[in-house]
Amino acid sequence: MDFASLASPMLAAWLLLGEPLLGRWSHRRLLAALAAGQPGARLRFYRSWTWMAWALAFVTALVVLAQGWSPGEVGLRWPHTGDAAWSFVAGMTGALIAGAAVGIVLSRRKRSPAPRVAGGDKVLRMLPHNRAERWGFAFLAVTAGLTEEWIWRGFAAAALHAAWPQLAMLPTVVVLALAFGWAHFYQGLGGMLATALLGALLAWLYLSSGSLLLPMLLHVLIDLRALLVPVGTGASDATPASLPGQPG
Repeated sequence: MDFASLASPMLAAWLLLGEPLLGRWSHRRLLAALAAGQPGARLRFYRSWTWMAWALAFVTALVVLAQGWSPGEVGLRWPHTGDAAWSFVAGMTGALIAGAAVGIVLSRRKRSPAPRVAGGDKVLRMLPHNRAERWGFAFLAVTAGLTEEWIWRGFAAAALHAAWPQLAMLPTVVVLALAFGWAHFYQGLGGMLATALLGALLAWLYLSSGSLLLPMLLHVLIDLRALLVPVGTGASDATPASLPGQPG
C-alpha cells in the first residue's frame, strides 16, 4: 500500500484517538500550572495550542494533496448557495454582537454574577485574565476558527464522502458533529455536547454552501466572543478543579 492510501485513514485515526487524548493531557497540565501559581501558564498554553493547530492543518494539507482532491472538494471555493446561507450568517453575527454588548455591560457591573459557559470551570479557567492573555487568546481563537474548519469540516467531510459516497447530508452532519464533540473531550460531557451542536451547525453550513468561508467566519466570531466573558468573577486559579484523577 502506498502513502496516499494510508494517509487519510491514519489522519482520521489521529483525529479520533490522538487529538482528544492530547487535548485532555494538555488541558490538565494547564490546570496544574494554574493551581501551582506558575506565571504565564495561560500564555504558554495558548501559544502551544496555536502552533499545534497550524501544524495539524499543514499535515492535513499534505494528506489532501496526497489524495489528489481538488480545492473545491475540501471547501476551498466561493459559496455557491444563494441568499439563505448569507442571511443565516448575518443573523448569527447580529446575535453575537448583541450578546457581546450584553457581556460588556455585565462585565462592567460591580456585582455581576459568576459567568456560566458550556464546559463549566474546565473552560472558564482557560479564558484570559489580562491584556497579554487576551491577545494570545485572540490569536488562538482565529487559529481555531480557520484550522478546525479546514480539518473537521473540509478534510473530514471529504474523507467521509470518499469512504461512503452515497452517504446523505443528514447522517454526514451527524457524524461530523459527533466527531467534533468528541475532539473536545477535555471539556467534559457538557462541553462535548455543546461543541457537537456547534459542529452540526457548522457542518450544515459547509455542506449547504459548499465552502469553508461561512463556517470559518462564524466559528471565529463565536470563539472571539469568549473574550467578553467576565472571568474575573469566575473560578480562581488556586481552585484545584479538574486536576489529574478527576474527570476531564
